[in-house]
Amino acid sequence: MKTFFEGSQLMIIVLLLGIQLPMYLLLPYGMEGLVLLGFLLLLLSYTLVKGPAAGLFWSLPYLLILGVVLFDSQFSTIFFGEIKIPLPYIMTYGIVLISLIVLAGYIQEQTSSQTRLVLQLQERIRRFTAVDIETGFDNSERMDFEITSEMKRIDRYGGSFVLLILQVEHYEEFQKLYGEKEREHLLSLLSYKLEELTRQTDRKFRYSADSLAVLLTNTGLDSVEIVINKLERQLKNHQLLSGNLVDITFQMGQVTYGSNSDCKDYEGLMEMVESERVSYVL
Repeated sequence: MKTFFEGSQLMIIVLLLGIQLPMYLLLPYGMEGLVLLGFLLLLLSYTLVKGPAAGLFWSLPYLLILGVVLFDSQFSTIFFGEIKIPLPYIMTYGIVLISLIVLAGYIQEQTSSQTRLVLQLQERIRRFTAVDIETGFDNSERMDFEITSEMKRIDRYGGSFVLLILQVEHYEEFQKLYGEKEREHLLSLLSYKLEELTRQTDRKFRYSADSLAVLLTNTGLDSVEIVINKLERQLKNHQLLSGNLVDITFQMGQVTYGSNSDCKDYEGLMEMVESERVSYVL
């Protein structure tokens, strides 16, 4: 990254120095020189925004028209009057313009490439390190990464895990009926109970807005039934912040993955656990 910025700064310095040459040659010639410099700066600005292809696309016809104007003395005299800038200066101007356009295009491509890289890195960091604020669990992108990694580990070394999904039914209706604070309280309570009823080595995730997930490593179905039974007992009556008790309906899905499982990717595993959902009333 540091090397890139140092290289970009060097190229920008070279670009600025390169602009000095046509300025030195053309400024003494008044309006004619200013017009040529204006076109030069306009094309450079356009190239820095749109890239080298776009800059060259407009530079070449511009130089062609400029050449026609200069070499057809009758045409230039009628429409532009006598041109006072010496021909060698004009030729130098054209060569410098193309060179600066190429340099500006290179700067634009490098900057765009680095910008895309930074955005990709930011996205990867967001996906793999983001934590859901309301529950403290990892988010769904991290869930994909963790479960895929665990599947690969089991395929290689053996073992099994159980994926448990807890979905609160009528989640949006609950929020509309009781309000935002009660919704946050419900999520907080569910996440607290999942933390309390599972091991520290088990991974917990915010699978979706109304769903939480637990990755139970080195676990069989018997252990999962114990967790479900504990959830039923401890959350049978949900107490609102107001003190009132309400019943909550939720769906529970579970799937066991081992080295002999038919499913071999994350998407297939999630389809299996979705199809295995069973409704419970807490």
